[in-house]
Amino acid sequence: MRTLTIVSIALWLGMLGFFAFAVAPAAFATLDRPSAARLVAAVLSRSYWVGLALGFLGVAGMVARGGHGGRRWTDRLPLALGLLMLTLTAWSLFGLLPEADALRDRALAARLAGTPDAPEAVRFGRVHGLSTMAGLAVMVSGAVLLALEARRGREAP
Repeated sequence: MRTLTIVSIALWLGMLGFFAFAVAPAAFATLDRPSAARLVAAVLSRSYWVGLALGFLGVAGMVARGGHGGRRWTDRLPLALGLLMLTLTAWSLFGLLPEADALRDRALAARLAGTPDAPEAVRFGRVHGLSTMAGLAVMVSGAVLLALEARRGREAP
């Protein structure tokens, strides 16, 4: 079950890293801004769904082997991190992404019209910032979770 957790969380992190460092920059470097924004939103939505599936697998692996118990707080930390990752991803998918989608076109229009301080553009910037911070928190939580799981694997008899 430890292998299920490690592989699923590692795949999730790899997918997030590939999106953040390859897909999104390439889209904005090669496409016009509105097309790149639509492409990134479409890929991001799918990556959230895949992340939720991989996260559920990782958490299931921890729960199946009793990873939610233990005397030390570090025994429960991987499960808490996995649940945090799932929560942030669900919030991004069901809360932030729909709001960003609703604001995107108006924010781009305001920017093209030379009014980047329009309320829609400002709100989109805030939502985008929250989404970025949530994604970063998922990546950091996942990296810590993997480190704890790898260390725990070496400590196991």
